[in-house]
Amino acid sequence: MLRKILFIFLAGLLLLVIVLFINAYRLPSRQMTPKSVASVDISANAFEHLSKAITLPTISLKRGAPIDTGAFVHLHQHLRNSFPLVHSQLKLKKINQFSLLYYWKGANPQLKPILWAAHTDVVPVEKGTESKWKHPPFAGNISNGFIWGRGALDDKMNVLGMLEAVEHLLKNGYVPKRSIYLAFGHDEEISGHEGAKKIAQYLIKRGVKLEYVLDEGLFVLKGLMPGVTKPVAYVGVAEKGYANVKLSVAANGGHSSRPPLQTPVRILSQAIVDLETHQFPASIQGATGELMDFLAPEMDLGFKLVFANRWLFSSVIKNIMAGKATSNAVLRTTIAPTMLQGSPKPNVMPSNPSSVINLRLSPGETKASLLTHFKKVIDNPKVKVEILNTEFNTPVPLSDVKATSFQKLQKTIHQLFPEALVAPALMVAGTDSKHYQTLSKNIYRFSPLYLENKEIDGFHGTNERISKKSYQQLIRFYIQLMKNSD
Repeated sequence: MLRKILFIFLAGLLLLVIVLFINAYRLPSRQMTPKSVASVDISANAFEHLSKAITLPTISLKRGAPIDTGAFVHLHQHLRNSFPLVHSQLKLKKINQFSLLYYWKGANPQLKPILWAAHTDVVPVEKGTESKWKHPPFAGNISNGFIWGRGALDDKMNVLGMLEAVEHLLKNGYVPKRSIYLAFGHDEEISGHEGAKKIAQYLIKRGVKLEYVLDEGLFVLKGLMPGVTKPVAYVGVAEKGYANVKLSVAANGGHSSRPPLQTPVRILSQAIVDLETHQFPASIQGATGELMDFLAPEMDLGFKLVFANRWLFSSVIKNIMAGKATSNAVLRTTIAPTMLQGSPKPNVMPSNPSSVINLRLSPGETKASLLTHFKKVIDNPKVKVEILNTEFNTPVPLSDVKATSFQKLQKTIHQLFPEALVAPALMVAGTDSKHYQTLSKNIYRFSPLYLENKEIDGFHGTNERISKKSYQQLIRFYIQLMKNSD
């Protein structure tokens, strides 16, 4: 009897292994092999144009704060001087004074137009970090093969890169079949309510329907996905939402020489520890599932066996990806305690210590689901939990990766970055594209740059820079994508 059971077990195990290998080897590749395109010469003037734009401190501080209007006015004038054909042949509409909407009329009015988005504002430089910059953050220096300064990566390189592409095509007499909008908001860094949102409202009132929207987003990166040795062009096809949750503990305060046995700060701290210990559940769905479908066929055999059989190894995959902050972020709603407030003096017990928890919401998350999770994990009536309504963005749902527009984008990536794989992914940060949901169901977030992982630290950090070589390729990408989009 024991031998029979052992035989059945081994036979079942063998059958399972066979099924796993069959599933792995039957995975079809989702990559394309389009014909290569000739390289386009990009003028050195492009470097100077971006450099000058960086010198103009178009900073967004916080919602409601005054802005340096002169910086934006000078930027607009710089764009006009740098791209004369764009400004003589395209229609320009200024939205809410400082956002720009260009319209390039296509030859075929039956085709839906497309919209490319970017933003002209930048984040401020953190006080005390100025000395850490190799080049002053608003000098726009060109040195050692790089263009340095705030906005070089986020996001003036896309603004100027798109305009360089259009100017190039106009010089060569190109007329697109499909009309093109270039939408440059001026307050993306503070959620785009006065820029991109107003642009979207303007287009909605005119009944515009778009074939697709392309905004800033993910990059061509290497080494992020386990089992994949080639660089990967990650295209954001869904976007996380954004929320801030305030935790607070009411107390009597008093002198610190007579602290209660359980201090309000301890109660608050325990709540934060509990939240970090008991994370939101991980899920391999939506954009993250699509990511694995695109990359599993390209993985080394061991990882391919695992990722091709998610029905069996989903918990293993989650554990693998949860080990790194970047990959963990695409699995779940993340929490990040970012602000703490206590007593105004060292010898005073705080009467209402509080903390703000910043969340990036996975698709499907709601206010109700957030509160349910927080209250379940904290499980202490002394801790007040409230969602701050001043900044709450619901997640943007998944775009169709089978749509023709995605295929044209994928084709262009393969043509300009032939060494890279292409994969849809979840955008974990926020972009202006969320404001264009009503205009199109096809929204993609991709910045055509091949970045080393260390270069990503420049975003909102020190020594932000873009290589001259990468910037030229970015411009070539936009030129080719305009052609492919017809």
